Amino acid sequence: MEFLHFFGNVLAPDNFAILVFGTVAGLLFGAIPGLSPTMTVALLIPFTFHMHAIGGLILLGAAYTSTVAGGAVSAILLKIPGAPANIATALDGHEMAKKQQATTALHLCFISSAIGGVLGVFVLIFCSPLLATVALDFGPSQLFWVAILGVTVIATLDSSSTVKGLMSGVLGLWLSTIGYDDIQGVERFIFSEHLQSGIHIIPALIGLFAIPQILDMLGDGLADRKREIIQGTRQSIGHSLRLCLGRGKSLGIGSIVGIIIGLIPGAGGQIAGLVSWDQARKMSKHPEKFGTGEPDGLIAAESANNAMVGPSLVPLLTLSVPGSPTAAVLLGGLLIHGIFPGPNLFRDHAEVAWTFVDSLLVGQLLMVIFGIALSGVAAKVLKIPKLYLAPAITVLAVFGTYSVQHSYSDVIVMFALGLAMWLLERMGLRSAPLVLGLVLGGIAETNFVQGAIIAGANDGMARYFLSGGLNISLIALCAASILYSVWSQRRARAANKPTIRAAAIEFSPRTIARRLIQNKPIFILIGLAVGISWASFQGAGSAYIFPKLLAVLLLLTALPELLLTLFATDRAPRSIDKHKIRQLFPGLIGLGIYIFVAEAAGFYAAAAALMAALIFYYAHRLAALTRRKIIAHMLFIAGFLGILYALFSVVLQVQTPTGWLL
Repeated sequence: MEFLHFFGNVLAPDNFAILVFGTVAGLLFGAIPGLSPTMTVALLIPFTFHMHAIGGLILLGAAYTSTVAGGAVSAILLKIPGAPANIATALDGHEMAKKQQATTALHLCFISSAIGGVLGVFVLIFCSPLLATVALDFGPSQLFWVAILGVTVIATLDSSSTVKGLMSGVLGLWLSTIGYDDIQGVERFIFSEHLQSGIHIIPALIGLFAIPQILDMLGDGLADRKREIIQGTRQSIGHSLRLCLGRGKSLGIGSIVGIIIGLIPGAGGQIAGLVSWDQARKMSKHPEKFGTGEPDGLIAAESANNAMVGPSLVPLLTLSVPGSPTAAVLLGGLLIHGIFPGPNLFRDHAEVAWTFVDSLLVGQLLMVIFGIALSGVAAKVLKIPKLYLAPAITVLAVFGTYSVQHSYSDVIVMFALGLAMWLLERMGLRSAPLVLGLVLGGIAETNFVQGAIIAGANDGMARYFLSGGLNISLIALCAASILYSVWSQRRARAANKPTIRAAAIEFSPRTIARRLIQNKPIFILIGLAVGISWASFQGAGSAYIFPKLLAVLLLLTALPELLLTLFATDRAPRSIDKHKIRQLFPGLIGLGIYIFVAEAAGFYAAAAALMAALIFYYAHRLAALTRRKIIAHMLFIAGFLGILYALFSVVLQVQTPTGWLL
C-alpha cells in the first residue's frame, strides 16, 4: 500500500493546480477533432521543461486521461470523434443526442470513463509486475490475432447491412496499404505525391466523419431553422449516475476489455472501445438497440477507453516498453527529467513514480467534476446555427489535420476522403467500419509479415500462428465472435420470417434492367471494387500479398451487394438527391478553393475568407443579411479565429500553414 503515502504530494497546492489545469486542458483539447491524446501530450511537453519532474508528469498524465474522455464531446454532439478512441462512442452517443438526450449522454460518458479509468489505475497499482510479464508474451502472432479479433467486429458495425458493413471494413483495410510497405519499403498505390506518406489515421478520421457532416449542412442550404438535434430536457446528475451504475454489465465488459487491450503494446484505445461495444451488444438481451441510441453501448465504449489508460502504462513503467502511442510520448517526458523507467523505477524514484500514479486516480475524479460542468455548456453547441457551425468545423478540420504532421498533403487527403465518403454514404456504406479497417490494417499486415519471417526461420507458419496458449485463446475468441454474429443474424431472420417470405424475388430481364437504372450508385461500388482489384494485382512480390487478399475479399463482398440490388424487390431504389447537389455545389466550390489556397495565402487569412464567403452567401440566400446580422457575422468570425490564434498559435505555438498573408 505504498501508493497511499504519496497522496499528499498530489494535493499540494502547486501540484493540484497543475492537475486541474491538465484536466481542463485535456477536456477542451479532446473535444477538438484531430487533437488526439498523443498530440495533446506532445503539445504540453515543452511546458514541463522548467517544471519539477513530479509536476511535469502530473500535467502529462492528467492531459492523457482527460483527452480520451473529452474526445467524446464532439463524437456525441456532432458525430465527429475527437480521436480514434471515440469512434464507438459516436455510434450510440450521437443517436442519443438526436433523441434530445445530449446532456444525459455526456454525463454517462464522463461517469463511465471515470469508473473504467479508476479500475485501470488500480490494475496499474496492484498488478504491474504480473501484467508486465504477460505483456512480454505478445509477439507478432498474438498481435495479429488481436487485429483479426477487431476485424470480426467490422461486419456488425453497420446494423442496416452486414454485407455493406464488411465491404466498408475491407475498403478501410485496403486503404491502410497505401504508401510504403513498413517491412520491405516497397512503394504501393501512390497515385499522387500527396500519398507518399500513406494515409494517417487522424486525417482519415477527420475526413471520413467531419467532411460528410459539413457537406450535408451545405446540401441543406445551411437553413437557419430549428436544428434536427436539440439539447432537450435537463437531466440531474443523480439520475445519470443511477442510470450508469444500473448498467453494471456494460461497465464490467467495457472495463475488462479496456484493461486487457490496454496491456497489449500497440493495440490502442480505438480497438478497446469498438471491441467492448461489440461484446456488450452480443451479450445484451436487446442487441438490435445498439447503434440506435442505447446507453449500454455508450457506457461500454467509454469505460473501455479510459480503462486502457492505466494498463497501457504498465509496460512503460516496468519494462520501458510503451503500450500505446501516447505512452511513447510520456516516455519522452520521463527521459527529459532524467528518469529511466524499468524494473527499478518504483525503488529508485519512488516519490516521482507513486505521485504520478496517485495523480491519475485524483485526475479521474476531477475529470468527472469538470466534465459534467462542461456538459451543460457543450450541449449548447447543438443550438449554434449551421450557418456558423459548417465553416467553423471546416476550419477546425484543416487545423487539426495539418497539425498532426505539419504536412499539407494530409489536408488534401482529408478533403478527398471526405468527398469520397459523402458519396459512399449515398450508396449505403458507413464511415465507422471503414475507419476501423484503416486502423487495423497496419497492425494486421505488419504483424503477419513479421510473424511469417520469424516462422520461416523456425517451425513454419502453421505452428507459429496456431500454437501456444495465447494464440489458441485469441483464435477461440475470434471464432466465438463470428459464431455469435451468425447465430444472432439467424435469430433476427427467424423473427422477421413472414416479412422475408412476403418479399418476392424476380428474375425478369425487364425488372433487372429497371433496377439497374434505378440504382445507378451500384455501378460506382462495383467499379471501385474492380479498380482496386486491378491495381492490387498489378503489383508483384510479397509486399502485395496482403493487398491482393483484400482485393479478393472486396470483390466477394461487392458481388452479393450487386445480386441483392438486382433481385431483392424488397429493397428500395437508392439514388443521389439532385436538389441537394445543387444546394451543395456553391459551398463545395468554396471549400475546394479554401483547401487548395490556404497553404499559399496562410491559414488564418484563408479561414477568414472562407467563413465570410459561406456565411454571407447562404445568409443572402436565406434573405437574412440585415445590417445587424452583418455585424453579428463579422464578430463571430473575428472572435472564433481570434480565440484559435491566441490559444494555439501564441500560447501553444502550434504550427499552421503560413502564406503571403497570415
